[in-house]
Amino acid sequence: MAPLYELDSVRQIYFDRVVLDIPAMQIAEGVLYALTGANGAGKSTLLRLLALLETPAEGTLRFKGEIIPTSRQGLLTLGRQVVLVEQYPVMFSSTVAKNIEFGLKIRKIPKKIRQETVERALETVNLSQYRHHPAQALSGGESQRLALARAFAIQPDVLLCDEPTANVDEHNQHIILQALKEMNRVHGITIIFTTHIHDQAMALGQRHMRLDRGRLLAA
Repeated sequence: MAPLYELDSVRQIYFDRVVLDIPAMQIAEGVLYALTGANGAGKSTLLRLLALLETPAEGTLRFKGEIIPTSRQGLLTLGRQVVLVEQYPVMFSSTVAKNIEFGLKIRKIPKKIRQETVERALETVNLSQYRHHPAQALSGGESQRLALARAFAIQPDVLLCDEPTANVDEHNQHIILQALKEMNRVHGITIIFTTHIHDQAMALGQRHMRLDRGRLLAA
């Protein structure tokens, strides 16, 4: 089976500064990856490339065997298969349930299926009791769980999570990590999450990648 992602001589450059330099890298389908590294190591930049939100300044990035297009429309088409959950997700000014339902409406999913999907997503992140609550009233940890539920609801092929347990209490950390495990193990979603917690990376990640000053040390 071909790798899900293939990076060949990929470099990303911001203002004449090389922030990512990866000679070769492959990411397999259906695996849960932990990505670690110090602040400024290039973790968020790599996630944005994998999320198809950027194209590399140099080199080749392939997704499902296809070279990533440079056109905005081409990126959008492929990007629908990949979701990036930011460290500080933005919530819509509506209920928790409607936040999850939004992406399904955009995809013109029938109402009955939308409702079933929303309930399943709420259960996955243990937020069922908050379905009618204002999303913007949630705590930081609950907001991170809602962001995961929104992503899970549209069933992406790839879920990228930037520090999903940073600044989150132990209770929310546990729920988030269990949800990621379930999304990967039960639903087969390829997941890459960044973390500063070495024990968390070792315990949750099926494979471990580490960046140091933009370079990949282990894969």
